Amino acid sequence: MLTTTSKQFSCSCITLALLSFVATSSGETLVPFDQWQQKDFVGTNQFIYSRQDNTATVQIDSNKSASGLFLEQKIDLNKTPLLNWSWKISNTLHSLKERTKGGDDYSARVYVLTSTGPFPWQKKSISYVWSNYQRVGESWPNPYTDSVIMIAVDSGKKLQGTWQHHQRDVQKDLQAAFGKKFDKIDVIAVMTDADNSKQKTSGWYRGFEFSSK
Repeated sequence: MLTTTSKQFSCSCITLALLSFVATSSGETLVPFDQWQQKDFVGTNQFIYSRQDNTATVQIDSNKSASGLFLEQKIDLNKTPLLNWSWKISNTLHSLKERTKGGDDYSARVYVLTSTGPFPWQKKSISYVWSNYQRVGESWPNPYTDSVIMIAVDSGKKLQGTWQHHQRDVQKDLQAAFGKKFDKIDVIAVMTDADNSKQKTSGWYRGFEFSSK
């Protein structure tokens, strides 16, 4: 059984792993999910790759675990700042204080990261989440590092089990979060985690595309 300290260490590693990526490729078209890099942090989630409505889809099942898929790909935000995607969840996670280290669990999250150098303090990230309790539109610093800002784009149980479609201006969100304009992102990631809460949940992801305004 993990102690409180080891659980918090494992969860902090999730954030720090994202901040450790250095992009090596370029382009605008995202490859299918089965070509993304899987990273396991606490246990191993189950990944199910399929096509739904003629769209490549990944289902990520978490059972007290935390795993994600990461894609290193440079996206020019001056040309294509709009991130489009769809997701759904099986259930939210209960009895969590999301703005604390022990409550940093989400049925669905999407990360975008920009890097200006090789060190963690030179990397900034937005984490779009299906929040358990925060209101849609709320934002807050990740409890492990202020280099990651969380944004609730869906919230609560009302819409669980149904596909939700989103479009975010990533360049605008990064500027609002960190006070400067960023010209690119280097990494995009999806993750479902329930390691802190010791619960079960599933997240489905599809339709990722960057587009112009």
